[in-house]
Amino acid sequence: MSTPKTFENEFFDNYLSLGLGGMSKKDTESLVMYLIDKYGINGGVPLRSYPNQEVSAILKTPVNKIKQLRYESGLKYWGRVEDQAKARLLAALSGASFEIETKKICLIIEDSLAKNWLQGQLKNNNLIFDFSFNTEIIKVETKGLFAVLGQFFDAGLIDKFRQDYEAAQSLNDRDKMKETLSGIAKKFAESAASAAGTAVFAYFKSLLPI
Repeated sequence: MSTPKTFENEFFDNYLSLGLGGMSKKDTESLVMYLIDKYGINGGVPLRSYPNQEVSAILKTPVNKIKQLRYESGLKYWGRVEDQAKARLLAALSGASFEIETKKICLIIEDSLAKNWLQGQLKNNNLIFDFSFNTEIIKVETKGLFAVLGQFFDAGLIDKFRQDYEAAQSLNDRDKMKETLSGIAKKFAESAASAAGTAVFAYFKSLLPI
């Protein structure tokens, strides 16, 4: 029977893989960041779903360093970049807000790895995105977002998302429309993550607030 993974044994498995002292300070810090995000501190709550600013306060570390360590740990320890990016995109969708007048969706994506991936996909499809007011908020037209989603997620779920989105446009109450659209996006995100495979779903669940 295999030994359950813990913060301690996963740390030593990685740290000693190159021999004692073989891992650089930078690599050790990114490993510790990965483990804190995955397991928490002293058996506490995993920090993966916590925003950078909050983790910065908890760890008493500048927020820019938290961003960098999370970027490096994502490259090295969290699995395929595409799976991480898909999960992060869906997690952002589950908490997205909608601009009714411009028909744009606002996604908050702090993770540099996922944000760069999404921006690359939008560019590849000649789609325009806006993050001029905050680099962690990406605004994109819903039509363009549907085009990107169509390349990576279940077609039936996307068609349902689009149909529900279009149906919600007939609501006269602006606040009710925004609330309905947010609910539709959240439902799609959960269903798409489940259908995308074990790796994407597990990462998606780790990103949701506890």
